[in-house]
Amino acid sequence: MAYTELSVKNGFVRRQDLMERTGSTAAQVKALADKGIFVLEDKQADRLLYTGKQPDAAVVFTLAQEEAYTKLQQGLEEKNVALLHGVTGSGKTLLYIQKIKECLATGKQAVFLLPEIALTTQLVSRLMAHFGEEMGVYHSHFSNNERVEIWEKVRKGDYKLVLGPRSALWLPYSDIGLIIADEEHDGSYKQKDPAPRFHARDAAIYLAGLHGAKVILGSATPSVESLYNVQHNKYAYVPLKERYLGVKMPVIELVNAQPAAGVPYGGQMITPPLQQAIIEALQNRRQVILFQNRRGYAPFQICTVCGWVPQCKNCAVSLTYHKSTDKMHCHYCGMKASVIHTCPSCGSNRLTSKSFGTEKIEEEVKQIFPEARVARMDVDSMRGKKSMNELLTKLDARKIDILVGTQMVVKGLDFAGVSLVGILNADNLLSFPDFRVNERAFQLMEQVSGRAGRTDGAGRVLIQAYNLKHPVLEWVQAHDVHTFYSNEIQYSQYFGYPPFSRLIKIIFKHADEQKATIGAELMAKALTTLDGLTVQGPGPAIVPRVRNMYIMEIWIKCPRDGKLLDNVKTFLKEQKQIITGTRGLNSIQVLFDVDPV
Repeated sequence: MAYTELSVKNGFVRRQDLMERTGSTAAQVKALADKGIFVLEDKQADRLLYTGKQPDAAVVFTLAQEEAYTKLQQGLEEKNVALLHGVTGSGKTLLYIQKIKECLATGKQAVFLLPEIALTTQLVSRLMAHFGEEMGVYHSHFSNNERVEIWEKVRKGDYKLVLGPRSALWLPYSDIGLIIADEEHDGSYKQKDPAPRFHARDAAIYLAGLHGAKVILGSATPSVESLYNVQHNKYAYVPLKERYLGVKMPVIELVNAQPAAGVPYGGQMITPPLQQAIIEALQNRRQVILFQNRRGYAPFQICTVCGWVPQCKNCAVSLTYHKSTDKMHCHYCGMKASVIHTCPSCGSNRLTSKSFGTEKIEEEVKQIFPEARVARMDVDSMRGKKSMNELLTKLDARKIDILVGTQMVVKGLDFAGVSLVGILNADNLLSFPDFRVNERAFQLMEQVSGRAGRTDGAGRVLIQAYNLKHPVLEWVQAHDVHTFYSNEIQYSQYFGYPPFSRLIKIIFKHADEQKATIGAELMAKALTTLDGLTVQGPGPAIVPRVRNMYIMEIWIKCPRDGKLLDNVKTFLKEQKQIITGTRGLNSIQVLFDVDPV
């Protein structure tokens, strides 16, 4: 009876399923097979789920999308790369789908890159409706057997469209016609560890060149490099300035994170205005996203009266407090300064080190709103293969009221129920020791604010900050990408950062701190013999010891000169061999990272 039931349901019966259904053993099934009642045969099982193509999946553009699509067609005829600059919720995915359909109609393959695995889960169902069995998904959460299966299907040409993060670039494609890099500004496209340390956006453009294919870079907040390439006529530019069906952009409000005199509140993370906004959203049966930057592991000093943060006098970055030396460090030029106890801006002595993470926020939210269903979305809580999918399904089904998350919640997620977004600590974003700090902060805040009110335009975004006069906050409030870009490009040119130079980070790792320092000093001394370079360091890394390995860094700014770059590459390879061949230093690790993100 069990066999009949399973065969009606599935068409064939797996031995394992039959044994589980009836509680029988392999010996009993074999005995029945020996008597000729069952026939056992090996079948190739497809581990990859396929939900089926829908017949009515037609692409219907709004007027704004139609206009952008025409510009995209013209741009790709003239140039190989087009930057699609569409505001959050403008429906860029529909344009991608139409371009993919055109590519597949010519018999070529298409690649759709996304910065995070989280986004693949949401996009799969949308794309599956259009492409069915022709589409494959690839990412690191698959088992080795599943990866082999995907590899084979791409090699044979069974998959015409492949969706995935940066690793999807390395599958054995035969004839690519189109590569799409959605959220092209995202730092997750850069492989940081282990080697090869490549940038998927740049690698995609190079791969497309090998295949004679076209590239579409899409973003609501394009990277400074991409906007620079548009300005210098290397990329075509396609603006899409209004949300899908004319939905309004969310209202962005700035909230002072400093409690008013004599008005304490239960915890420093959620201010009374944000608490009130959350209560209103929950009463209206809407969902809330609270965003806290995960990179809060590097504490920085801040004046709680005026929001002043110590800055390096040589570089456009904030100083980081190091407990081991009890000093403020700059991680770009190695400058050290004493810890400041009195704010030079307003004269107060209320300076504090700031840093708190998502778990602490989740705990506080549960205390303030005990009735609300709260979930957390960060690297720690998303370790399981299906945990991401399960969380997003719950959010979509409105089984979660408040989602606390890191950068994972920022990127392209689309949920109709979200009406309120709270950015808990904008100062944390604006004070990280990185020359791209303003760019990253602007992109993160603009992207996370784009999660609110995507269907009805009734979205609110509350940004908590001590320093409410920071220019980046003004640009985010006005959704002003172009003013942000003109300011950033000016700073990059003044300090000689990319795209005006190539930045090379040389990392030295050793279990013995002295040996890591000696290796770095030998390299720095050798680099002084090369003309035209700016060499900074050696100095300890932001996290100077990881897994009992001491880390030293040297930063090189190299002008964008092909011949000089080739000479520098050859020189660095030779010096690495000399250093690792020196007696006592043979176990030192010397790593190179070009244009680190």
